[in-house]
Amino acid sequence: MEIVLAYDKPNEFFELVTEYTNIILQQGEDVKVCLSSQRLDDELADMEKKYGLPYGRMYLAMVGNKVAGCVALTRNNNDYCEIKRLYVRPYFRGLHISKALTERVINDAKSIGYKYMRLDTFPFMSTAIKLYEKYGFYRIDRYNDNPAKTAIFMQLDL
Repeated sequence: MEIVLAYDKPNEFFELVTEYTNIILQQGEDVKVCLSSQRLDDELADMEKKYGLPYGRMYLAMVGNKVAGCVALTRNNNDYCEIKRLYVRPYFRGLHISKALTERVINDAKSIGYKYMRLDTFPFMSTAIKLYEKYGFYRIDRYNDNPAKTAIFMQLDL
């Protein structure tokens, strides 16, 4: 398994994020409200604007020549960034790909100089929440304009 920057593979990154969002949209209205507020269509139309170097990242996890997963890092201000769009295709789960992707963006965030990494997620993503907690993320008050009532907000001190 190899983690690679996704800037020369934008179609593959777009495909994974679209696959991920189609899956989570099945979880109900709160997810729809959240993704709508994040202007996902605009994000997907210009991913490098949100996740571009030097303050952001877009990664793909490759298993052989197959795209297995993705993650992104976006800058919010000089102090904190967000981990976004962590997703591993079902076929590749159990290979510790989400762990490798998470470690990569945490290390990048530290190298860039961020003090905190934040995220928002939902209770139905219990496996992801356990992963985040393993890396030291803890729950915090709402920090963004995500209107979803059931959203969970987390932070990692870098």
